[in-house]
Amino acid sequence: MEQLDRQYGFGDLPIAPVEPGTSLLVAGPILGGTRRFALELLTADRGDGIVLIAADVSARELLAGIDRTGEDLSNGRVRVVDCAGDSSDDLGEFVSSVGTPADLTGIGIEYAGQYEQVYARGFDAVRTGIYTLTPLLVYSDDVRPVYRFINTVTSRIRTADGLGVCVIDPRAHDDRVLGSIAQAFDGRIDLRESGTGQEIRVSGLPDQPTEWTAVD
Repeated sequence: MEQLDRQYGFGDLPIAPVEPGTSLLVAGPILGGTRRFALELLTADRGDGIVLIAADVSARELLAGIDRTGEDLSNGRVRVVDCAGDSSDDLGEFVSSVGTPADLTGIGIEYAGQYEQVYARGFDAVRTGIYTLTPLLVYSDDVRPVYRFINTVTSRIRTADGLGVCVIDPRAHDDRVLGSIAQAFDGRIDLRESGTGQEIRVSGLPDQPTEWTAVD
């Protein structure tokens, strides 16, 4: 794979572009708009490929959310690995299924295959999203297999000059688990709801808003 010669930008969001190979952990309340915020990070550039691992929503639901952004789903740049157990046979080749979020090996195999298909279609820049990490952790008795899986995904993203955006609800996990998972990422975006809307702060990356900053 050729080295990507540009950064990944995020449109009007108050986040500076990041270097190729960067993986971000987005931590915030799932019912408070964190999924929607992560989707904006992933769809900010219509020229990039997107590979999504749907762990706690179905591929159908996730694609519907992308469709609402005005994205043209017919060009093949969006692909989904469905781990929610929903029937997705009618969604075509752009969706592959794994029976359960517990099957980390199967998820990894399907993810690698979908990534290669997006790249083969001419999308040199690929954004990877995991919605969300919580089911992977819930189905595992030990954080270590999940960490190894995430580390494999982020290593692939780094090697391929991609971008990773993985969502987690910090309220669903203790500090030890959250701290272990965070080690696999280059930076972290915390999100909260304020009286005037969403606010974010970024840690681990240079030239980013480290204080709580409003999201328009």
